[in-house]
Order: sequence, then C-alpha cells, then structure tokens
Amino acid sequence: MKGPKIGLYAGSGTSHSWLWFLDLFEKAGFYDLVFLDEFCVGNNDIEGLDVLVISGGDTFAVAKSLGKQGARNIKAFVEHGGMYIGSCAGAYLPMNSSKKPLDLFNFVDVKITNLSKTLPLAQIKTCKFCTSYGCEFVFHPVREAVALKTTRFLDKKNTMEFTAPLYGGPGMTARDPKWVLATYEGFTDGTFFLASREIAQKTLIKKGAVLRVPDEKGCFYLLGPHLEHPGFKQANQFIIDAIILETSRIKNWVKEKPNGAGLVLKKEIRGEKARELLLDIRRELSNSRIVAGSLEFLPVQWLIGQKVYEPQKMRVYLESMWKRLMVLDKNKAVFFEPDQYQVIVNSASRITIELRRIKKQIDENQDSLKTAVKIFDLLHVLSISFFGLYFSTLCKGMITGNERIHSKAS
Repeated sequence: MKGPKIGLYAGSGTSHSWLWFLDLFEKAGFYDLVFLDEFCVGNNDIEGLDVLVISGGDTFAVAKSLGKQGARNIKAFVEHGGMYIGSCAGAYLPMNSSKKPLDLFNFVDVKITNLSKTLPLAQIKTCKFCTSYGCEFVFHPVREAVALKTTRFLDKKNTMEFTAPLYGGPGMTARDPKWVLATYEGFTDGTFFLASREIAQKTLIKKGAVLRVPDEKGCFYLLGPHLEHPGFKQANQFIIDAIILETSRIKNWVKEKPNGAGLVLKKEIRGEKARELLLDIRRELSNSRIVAGSLEFLPVQWLIGQKVYEPQKMRVYLESMWKRLMVLDKNKAVFFEPDQYQVIVNSASRITIELRRIKKQIDENQDSLKTAVKIFDLLHVLSISFFGLYFSTLCKGMITGNERIHSKAS
C-alpha cells in the first residue's frame, strides 16, 4: 500500500529539514509523496492531498513566497478535510499575526511564548539566539534535545514522555487547552542553553510543544520541536501515528478532478536507456558533491532573509540524493515526468558552476551572498525533481524492500 498522499513543501524559504520528513515517510512506507514549491501551492496542486507538510526555514520567506493565493489554498485544503503539519517555521506560519506577510495566514488562535519586547540576556553570542519581529523579538532560549510529555487530550488513560530537538521552534499557548497534545516537560543532558535556565523554564516548561487545532473538516498540527528529526524514534512515531489516525478519519474527503485534470503522466524508461539517463544524473551529482565537499569546513555563513545558512547545508541536499541514486541504479525501470530528466541534469550542472564560483569568491574574500542564494534556489529545484523521480518509482512498486535505502540504514 502506498499510504496517504502527502505533499512536502520544498520551495522558497525552506531549510534542509524537510529532508528529515522525507526520510521518515520513506521508512514508514509512505511513498505517495509529492514535492511542492510555492507555484504548486498557488496553483492549488495541494487539493488532492491528504496531508500537507511545511517544515523548518524562514517563516517570513515562506509566507512571502506562498502569498495570498497560497494562503487561501492552504486554508481551503484544511477546511475541506486536509491535515496540515507544520514543524518549527511551519508551526509559526498559521498562527495569528499582525505582521506582513504573516497576516495572510491567521488560521489558528495560538500565541507563542518565546516573544518579547525586551530581548533576554544571551549566555552565548550566536546568530541563532533571536529574530526580529517588528518591534519585538522571537528568541530561542535553548537548542538540541528537550523532554516532552503528552497530555490527557491525546490519551485520557496514559501519558508518554519522549525527547525531540528544538532548533528555533515555538513554545505555544492555545485558546482551547484541549488543543495541546504535548507540553515541554524539562531539559536533558543534551540541551544547550542560549539563555539562563530560569528564562528557559519560564518560556517553555509546561507550555505547548505539540498542538492539534481543528478547523471544520480538517486540522492543523503544530510542532515546536523537530519531531521528524532522525534519531528520535518515539517522536518520529508520534507523527506517523497522527497521520494514520487523521487520514483514516478524512480518507474520502477529496473530490476527484474532472477528466483527469491535474494528473501528470509519467513515462516508464527501462533497460539501457534508463542506465544512460541515470549515469548522466550520477555524473552531474558527483561533480556537485566534490565541489561542495571543498566548501564544507570554510568559516563562512550567509544571512538569507532571517535565517543563517552554512556551506554544510548545501552538501546535505546532495548527499540525500546521492544515496538514493545508488538505489535507482539497481532498478529495472524509472518513471520520469515530462522534462524531469532535463531539469535534474541542467540544475545539477548549474549548481556545480555556482559552487566553483562561490569557492573562488570566498578564497578571494569577495561578497558571496548572491551566489549562495542562487545555489540554494537551484538545490530546491534539483531536489524537488529528483525526489519526484525517486518516489514515483517507489510508488510504482519497482524497487523491492531489500533494495530500499532505509532498509540498508536500519
């Protein structure tokens, strides 16, 4: 079974954290995945989904990219029975706000606890401590693993404690206490304090960490910590259980589009031709990986919008594709959408060119911000197309359980 149809937003404003959801869904056997940019959401390609996921990144950039039409489509998607999962930046997005362009997404009556007009004293100087929010600041008192505890609104008889990493996500208070499924319970040996323990406790402890906000036939799930992060099995299972529960409730809510509208025909390519196409993709990805590896430990960061990016993040995308390319190589057939092969090869080739350009700029102490922006934009284009190819092939049942990448890693 392919499981629920899930859309992963991988467009402008996102960081690499949506790749964690990709890994999680593949391990769970949820192969019916589509990868969306802001244009897909604006065109309402989300209409036929069961689940829409927006993960970490720059909330302001995501909101600006999606715009008014994207906001309307997301709201309609949930009202008609869809399940929205927002992690970190994706959790901030639908909350009530008066700030543009966030005011387009006033969908849930939830407030954040890590907002202050006066910025608390930081224990460590880091660009990851706070973000300006009009005349106020969104601040992040801790990072890394924190302890969570489920509430009686998730299970009346039993509570569960588990851990998940916090990388800038919110503490939350809800208009209706029944919306809170898990709270921040405490800190762990791995918690890294950016503010004093006292400030961290006041901001987070007993505050909402996971919320489920109903909206007509659907719901919004808001995750402060990254429950999708690999290595946190209980947190991962929380997401999978929630999807199974919600999609069983809303299974048949979507109306079929007339005359096959919105369907993309995929071409099956077998044998020598498939090997040739995959070899071209491998060659271009290999070139990009080599150059990206030379940047990995350079002491440089880029502030893009309101989020800081490092060179290591570039390679994260490339490695995630590379390990799955080795799986596709073993397959008898692959399934391409029209022009998908050209998009993959051309964008990978352009990434290699821009990586060489940015290496030269860094070596010569030149401004490299514009080049970095271009590279991350190209990585979004490349990864959306590549993972579309990969999961189309998985969905067709052409890759066996022994060949899947997650079975190798387990």
